[in-house]
Amino acid sequence: MTLGEKIFNLRTEKGFSQETLGEKLGVSRQSVSKWETDQSVPELDKIVAISEVFGVSTDYLLKEKEEAYWEKKEPREVYHRDRRFHYEYKSKKMIGKLPLVHINLGTGIYRAKGIIAVGTVAQGGFAVGLAAMGGFSIGIVSLGILVLANLAFGIIALGSFAVGVISIGAFAFGIFSMGAMTFGQFAFGASAHGAQVAVGDVASGKIALGYSRAVGTYTEVSNREPFDYENASRLIDAHVSSNWLFFKTWAKGMVKWF
Repeated sequence: MTLGEKIFNLRTEKGFSQETLGEKLGVSRQSVSKWETDQSVPELDKIVAISEVFGVSTDYLLKEKEEAYWEKKEPREVYHRDRRFHYEYKSKKMIGKLPLVHINLGTGIYRAKGIIAVGTVAQGGFAVGLAAMGGFSIGIVSLGILVLANLAFGIIALGSFAVGVISIGAFAFGIFSMGAMTFGQFAFGASAHGAQVAVGDVASGKIALGYSRAVGTYTEVSNREPFDYENASRLIDAHVSSNWLFFKTWAKGMVKWF
């Protein structure tokens, strides 16, 4: 095993990125990359520093035999390798300052940042992770333009708890919201609360259409019969500001769907 291969194995087993190891050693990420690919060899002081960072002997780093590894400075005491899974891939193709693809996964917290990013914490144009932030993001907790997550915040948000301009979820908050319990200017769901239009089993809003209950200035209770679409459309046209033109059209479509 070459020195570069040993440095790569030690770094990935510790869950360090090349940037992190470079910071600890006072060198650039590019220097670490060259070491790992055997394009260059660390200076003696850096080899000593590497041995201290990873708790290995300089003999292990410099000798070809792999048997002498993870030795502490005290005689005959040996550390065992950390067996945590970790995988990292970063494409050489760059777009601006970001790699096209960065994947950083393992049993721990690993951050991925790229145009396409997959990691425990992911940030990118397309981001997937436990916590994700990006143009299109998928995760447990996510923030972005188009978001799919248990806890979602975005322009278009879909999740158990969703907050966005357009939101869909068990609990949805947005200008246009759909779900079990919804709040917004235009709300559609089992319990719908819309400042302008609300449609659902229980509805409250300026224009409220409810199967069981409706509270508002203009209301209709249908008892599970189809709502009067023509009348609802006239009310929306007459009493919802033209500033909401785009959402007014959607609201009339939702009335027909309900």
